[in-house]
Amino acid sequence: MTMNISEIIEKARGPALAGVRAEQLVADEVLRQVAMWGPNNERSDVDQGELMRAGMAQLVCLGARQSGNPQAFDKLPGIYPRTWSGFRDYGSDIANLVVAAAFIQQEIARKLLLGEDATRLPRDRTTQPYYGAQPKETSL
Repeated sequence: MTMNISEIIEKARGPALAGVRAEQLVADEVLRQVAMWGPNNERSDVDQGELMRAGMAQLVCLGARQSGNPQAFDKLPGIYPRTWSGFRDYGSDIANLVVAAAFIQQEIARKLLLGEDATRLPRDRTTQPYYGAQPKETSL
C-alpha cells in the first residue's frame, strides 16, 4: 500500500505532537519547582545529587506500581533524599514521569552550570554489541 504525502504527515503527526506535549509538561513542572525553590533549586543540600535521587525515587515507585504493587508510593524509598519532605504519588503515570524528568533535567542543568563534561561516548560495537532488536544506523 502506498501512502500519499498527506497520509505520511498525518501518521507522523501523532508521535511528534505527543513529544512536544511531553516536553511542555516537563517544562511546566520545572517552572513549578523553580517557583518553589528558586532558579537553581536552591535547597541547601542540592549539590549532593538530591535532584537526581528525587527523580529516581519517583521512577522506582512508579516501576513498582506498574509491576503490580498498588501501595508502591506508601513508603518513602531509600534513595529519596533523607532531608527532603513532600515525597508523594502525583496521581497518573504521566504525572509521576513528568516530576521525575523535571528533577533529572534540573540535575543536568546544575551540572552544566558547574562546567561538568557533557560528552556522550559512542558505543564500541566490538566490545558492546547490541542483542535482539538492532537500532537504525544513524550519524547522531
